[in-house]
Amino acid sequence: MIKLKRKVHVISRQESYLNIIAYQLLEILGDKIELSALTIQQLTMNIITEQDIVVLSKETLKGITRPFIPDSCPVIVANREVNIIGTKELLKLPKGRQILVINDTVERAEETAISLENIYFEHEYIAYDLMQSIPSDMDVIVTPGEMGLVPKQFENVIDIGPRTLDFKTILKIANLLNEGSDRYALMNRFIKSQLSLAEGLYAKQNFHYEKSLMKQDSEQLSENTRTDSEMTLSEKEIILIINKIEEHGFLEESMEILEIYKEGKKNFESFGRTKVKLKLRENGIHLTDQQLRLRMEVLQYLGLINARQGRGGAKISDKGEDFLKYHKDFAIKNLSGLYREINY
Repeated sequence: MIKLKRKVHVISRQESYLNIIAYQLLEILGDKIELSALTIQQLTMNIITEQDIVVLSKETLKGITRPFIPDSCPVIVANREVNIIGTKELLKLPKGRQILVINDTVERAEETAISLENIYFEHEYIAYDLMQSIPSDMDVIVTPGEMGLVPKQFENVIDIGPRTLDFKTILKIANLLNEGSDRYALMNRFIKSQLSLAEGLYAKQNFHYEKSLMKQDSEQLSENTRTDSEMTLSEKEIILIINKIEEHGFLEESMEILEIYKEGKKNFESFGRTKVKLKLRENGIHLTDQQLRLRMEVLQYLGLINARQGRGGAKISDKGEDFLKYHKDFAIKNLSGLYREINY
């Protein structure tokens, strides 16, 4: 009997760190989980269910993500650790070196310095504050993948590569999956993941499946490059659009957004998000700036609205008007049979 994989959502502000976490989890638990990698900007309602597991890149994301995560869904805050595979150059240093640690913030530099001291205790580490001048008595500069922050005049620099998930975080996830009993096998996979990350293999991957899927699905709605004015939507295309909108929010909200843009088009107006938000509020729909932006991104991916450059706002497309019209016709029908027939 095939065991269903449990879904694990990794959420981060930064794409670069998100890709690292995603790659590492696939290297370690890829045969046990279904992975979802999301930036905060991609997070929408109804993506995460009670049966899923959420991994946040940092503690401060708890408040931002709370509205999107069911109360009973387990949430793990990831801890970072230096990738020991990338620190081999430190083995060559004479004991008692003065090492300056440079990261993108002083807090992260301090975390990295502590991690290094726990491993290479023979040296003295100083976390660098980017607002201060670099001390003149440093023997070596160490950075976890932030070479762009190191002044070019310094030659004695060791890049240990980006920090990764620590083993405690991996163990917490494995325990929720009931896969934590064999720690020996888990540690071997953990080491394998660090080797892969040290080789930079993660940089060849793209785990932003939400955006890519939206783009793929929008391309599936039309098999050629017809213009909006030539677009005639089939029942299959209407259902695909509805399904995709409902994956990223409530259909009624998106329909109301399209209605606002349709009315604006009649009056030769284009609206920005602020004006749309106010009009939605007048109609009893209250969305945050982030929620509205995400819904509009989906509508744009699907070709239902056209965003203009700069502050030109957006307008409903001919395809968007067709969808509004056909959706109203569909609402009269019982679509449950059609939804069961089309498997996407």
